[in-house]
Order: sequence, then structure tokens, then C-alpha cells
Amino acid sequence: MKRGRRNLQVVLVAAILMVVGISVAFAALSTALNITTNTVKNDPTGVTWNIGFTGTSATATPGGTSATGRTCGSATITSSAVTVAETTLSKPDDSCTYALTIKNSGTITGTLTGITPTKPTSTTCATASGGTMVCGNITYKLTSDSAGNTVVTTGGTLAANATRTVYLVVKYTGTTLSSTAITQSGGKFTLTYSQT
Repeated sequence: MKRGRRNLQVVLVAAILMVVGISVAFAALSTALNITTNTVKNDPTGVTWNIGFTGTSATATPGGTSATGRTCGSATITSSAVTVAETTLSKPDDSCTYALTIKNSGTITGTLTGITPTKPTSTTCATASGGTMVCGNITYKLTSDSAGNTVVTTGGTLAANATRTVYLVVKYTGTTLSSTAITQSGGKFTLTYSQT
């Protein structure tokens, strides 16, 4: 019986040594891999944001039944603003349409995220939202077609080096002739382009 117990102890010691040996062998086979960054910079030198109007001036395309009493002022253009000179619309259907080109000269696609109209001074406007303002007998529209049918809306993208033409259409949309001169000034549309 002593001998059997001794054999059992030897077997148990041998089994314990085997488990320890396997654990040691397993630990010897593990490897730690490290990934370390040196310097990471956010360097914007290769990225440019540059969306604006092109050209220096624009001549309007007049519309209506005749030129009597209608004069379309020329537009002065900078990269960030278009200023239209004095314009006269005297009767229904008189209009002036300005083709304005916007170019993305940068390297990032831009999205038109806002169109904000500013009402002309001393004028009541029935509508002033998005690309349309109706103020008295005069309607101001930003459109994607020269006929003034499709109003520009937000969401359109402008890829790097791409251009987009929008049209400012100023039209006498009242149905009657006015017996007194009414001056509207300071009407404006602000287009906001944001990073896509």
C-alpha cells in the first residue's frame, strides 16, 4: 500500500510538472505587438476652401413687351458679392435677368446649406423665403434657369473646380400700372456654402 501511494504521489507530481511546463511553454509563445505613432499633424496646407462668384461685371438680359420705361442696371461682381446698379421696371412683365457664375476654386466640395433673403427697405413683402421675394409689384428670384422658372434651393453640391450658374431675376409681377414711383433698395440674397 505504501508503494501504491508513492506511485500515486509520483504520478501527481509528474502531472503537476507537466501542467506547469505547458503553461510555461504557452507563455513563451505569446508575443506583444506595439503600434506607436510618432507625430500626427492636422496640416491644412493641401486643403483649400474657396467658393465665390467669378468675373467682375454682368449685364442683364432685359425682358418684357417693350423697352419703354425699363432700364437694367449693370452688376458689379467681387468674389463674395454682386451689386446691381439702379434698375427701373415700369409695367407688368418688365424684367432684368443677371447670369451669375459661382466657382469652387478650392479642393473641398461645398454644399449650398442656406439661402437667406433680406427684404428691401421701406417695402412690404408678401413673400421672403429661400430664393424668392415678392415685394409690392416686384418679384426677386434666384433661379437655375434664365427663364426664371426653377427657384434655387438648398442641398446642391459644388465639387472642386466646378461651376454653377444662378440667375437673379427681377420682374414686375404686379398686374396694374403704378401711378407713383416706388423705390425699393437694399434687397439681398445671401447664399451660404458649407463643407460637405
